[in-house]
Amino acid sequence: MKRLKSIARIVFDLLIFVGVCLCELGLRKWLKPHKRGFFCNDESLQYPYRESTITVPMMVGIVLAVPCSIIMVIELFKQLSPLPSSGSCEKRKSPQSTSKQNGGGCRITERLMHCYAQIGYYLFGLALTLVATHITKKTVGRLRPHFTAVCQPQMPDGSTCKDSFNYGRYIDDYVCVGQNYTESILNQVGQSFPSAHSSVFFYSMLYLAFYLQAALSTRASRLMKHLLQFTFIMFAWYVALSRISDYWHHWSDVLGGIILGSVIAFIISHYVAHIFVRRPMRLNGNVGPKPPAKPAASPANSSGKGNSNSPPVLPAYTFGTLPYLPHPHATAAAVAAAAAHQQQQQAQYAQTYHNYGYVP
Repeated sequence: MKRLKSIARIVFDLLIFVGVCLCELGLRKWLKPHKRGFFCNDESLQYPYRESTITVPMMVGIVLAVPCSIIMVIELFKQLSPLPSSGSCEKRKSPQSTSKQNGGGCRITERLMHCYAQIGYYLFGLALTLVATHITKKTVGRLRPHFTAVCQPQMPDGSTCKDSFNYGRYIDDYVCVGQNYTESILNQVGQSFPSAHSSVFFYSMLYLAFYLQAALSTRASRLMKHLLQFTFIMFAWYVALSRISDYWHHWSDVLGGIILGSVIAFIISHYVAHIFVRRPMRLNGNVGPKPPAKPAASPANSSGKGNSNSPPVLPAYTFGTLPYLPHPHATAAAVAAAAAHQQQQQAQYAQTYHNYGYVP
């Protein structure tokens, strides 16, 4: 029954993801962009046309291949929490083959499930980023910096922006008659805000930086993980700046794309994928062992009447080398008892302080 519920949940999630992708395709095909007017003497629309430094096929290949490959490598080779003693492997196999099975089939299944979950979360957020970007593009309809060079607008009376009587007049009735440009380029002259390259790349690289912070353990070098994070974010920054230098977007378009992609990356990583909360993966209804709960502080523990096997919780006033500050109205006996208790606690937790770098 639990297995059927897991399969049904996976199928339902896949249907949601497919629905978001179909919504993105429908927006591209059927949603008509808002047609915005312009001034012929607007210098911000008179830049020349240039080819993109990062083309759309390059963008698609990078945002799909790089994060998915890194997530797959980390999830396949990272250290997993040990299975419970009553795990499914030990039920099916003899004790002699348990150690082999823990490193084999069951662990591979768990790793593949982690890959499916993490890559699925990333692709779901990427699809949402594309939907939000194209809804904004089609609704705002801002003209690109190379609008005049590509569109070469012509008014109903046959005049163009080269005619002096059109200067200073707001024109919203025109037809693009640009020569030597494809229909796809002509259709995109009114879809400048926000920058899709900026939103997609910042979502992809920022999500990857969050994931590396939570999942990657670089014991050989403490700076390796942060160098990778800086590299990915700077690559996204380079792509965003190239959209300005290529005259495909205004600086405010790029800023809007950066904000949109960053916000979606933060929401997906923290509130959907929960990458900073590493919970054990379910396998056949079994989960990994939970960490032992800390013993609750009680007067019985401090007076020695409690369980002698469980150490008392470290009081706040004994952290590090901070002295105990008695209450101004405390009696002398209470102050002496608290000071003795502090010395006892510091002696008991001296090794713990040393392990974490806090030597009393």
